[in-house]
Amino acid sequence: MLLADAFEYKKWANEELLALGERQLHQLPDNDAEFFVRILNHTTVVDSLFISRLSGIAEHYGADNTRETPTYGELRARITQNDAWLVDFAQRATAEELQRVITFRFTDGDLGQLSVEEVLLHLLTHGSNHRGMASRTLAINGLERPKDTFTRYLHQAQPGRREAARQALS
Repeated sequence: MLLADAFEYKKWANEELLALGERQLHQLPDNDAEFFVRILNHTTVVDSLFISRLSGIAEHYGADNTRETPTYGELRARITQNDAWLVDFAQRATAEELQRVITFRFTDGDLGQLSVEEVLLHLLTHGSNHRGMASRTLAINGLERPKDTFTRYLHQAQPGRREAARQALS
């Protein structure tokens, strides 16, 4: 299922970015290092909020970011936990579950209503956007940034695709 592949990709891309960040964070100016952690923290807080909404459990956050900047280890643990939950959920979601509509309150007080499928698409695009912002922070400081395209992920995860392409194009 494409959604399950997309969340496996999100997990893979997060791991790659976190590994590069961990190796290079000390090379960033303090304000850029803090931005790198906080923008990824924002993403994982939003993931957590929607996981709570999908699960019907109380939300752990009252805003779309935390007041305190987490340590890198705390950030990595939160992202890893959320990614594992989302991969599992996307793998198990039925067509009926994807059409289920949830009603909730955004952290700014506005009301929202989305299908489960729309929530999942939001989390994918939201995460991609903010990974891009974190990657840009590395790039503008002359540091290595991830090569985290979906096509690269698919060919690493399914190496037979390269052989199939070679055979098809021969």
